[in-house]
Amino acid sequence: MTQTLCVITIDGQDVSSGVLPRLINLTVTDKAGTSSDTCQIDLDDTDGHLLLPRTGAEIEILLGGADGVSQVFTGTVDEVKSQGSASGMTLSISAKGFDSQGKAKEPHRKHWDDSSLADVLSQAGKLAGLADIEVTGALASLTRKYWAMQNESFLHFGERIAREVGGTFKIVGKRAVLAERSGGKSASGADLPAVTARRGDNLISWEISPTLGRPRYKSARVRHYDPKTGTYKYETEEIEDPDAKAVLTDRFDAPDADQAKARAGAHKKNAEREKGGGMISINGSTVPQPEANVVLVGARPGIDGSYRIETVTHDFSAGSGWTTRLEIKQPQGEAGKDARSGSTPAAASGAASVREAGQVPNSNVG
Repeated sequence: MTQTLCVITIDGQDVSSGVLPRLINLTVTDKAGTSSDTCQIDLDDTDGHLLLPRTGAEIEILLGGADGVSQVFTGTVDEVKSQGSASGMTLSISAKGFDSQGKAKEPHRKHWDDSSLADVLSQAGKLAGLADIEVTGALASLTRKYWAMQNESFLHFGERIAREVGGTFKIVGKRAVLAERSGGKSASGADLPAVTARRGDNLISWEISPTLGRPRYKSARVRHYDPKTGTYKYETEEIEDPDAKAVLTDRFDAPDADQAKARAGAHKKNAEREKGGGMISINGSTVPQPEANVVLVGARPGIDGSYRIETVTHDFSAGSGWTTRLEIKQPQGEAGKDARSGSTPAAASGAASVREAGQVPNSNVG
């Protein structure tokens, strides 16, 4: 069994040698935008000798094996909690991917006219004390006649705009990124590597519903007012789901056709993403990244296939070792398709066997 290497630094100082012998559990969660990445370290503090890290301290976690380690978390300490009883004490250190004490949560009122999203987010980021702002792909050049921060923080502003344009927004350390949702690309624009979860190799377990009924629609539309014709019009995006029947209509009107089309496109991406999902657990690995694809192999027909990674969670402890859990969505390829389904002799024979085994009269079977 490969030994897991773990490196923990606080305010630039490597504290691994003092922390790891007391480690109960370490959990790192990396999400595809919207919510901050998180880290929690639970330590045996029976003798009370551990020094309390200061709130706001910079913390970095690296995991790996014999080939080296890779960063899985960077952020700041958000909370330190001590728990104890007659049987002993524990110390829990919680951290977030951005400084929760910083100006990213400070609300502002500001507007921009005839500006690109890249320029708007860059200037809004400066209000939060962040200079490194990245807007990827076609989103960078997206231009509106009017943008506004409506007494909201940079964090909430970025999340709201991301929902409107079909992107994902995240602050990591001192850097903010707005990337196209389900684009399969990193913040730098490079393609994210796909991960294979293979039964009998690195796959530990899975729990997947490849298709769900409630989130599925055949199209999405948003209404706007056309001043040239004096009428209301709809911008519509078709959703890749031939079995869906309902049309998703946005509850709120858009100010113009461009924003209506952008919001309809965002609804389309979200519906395709929410069509199915679940969880895959594999041996510890730093390769999986949110927004990349994971290919499940060897589970069973209808479940095998490609899925979009929504969240990556690393769990590491001395007792159970290192595992990586993937929250997945957006089934693709053969996921959700079982070619054996239907009225086949094998299916009919199987149904008969069930009735006979349970001694259920045919007349009572619905």
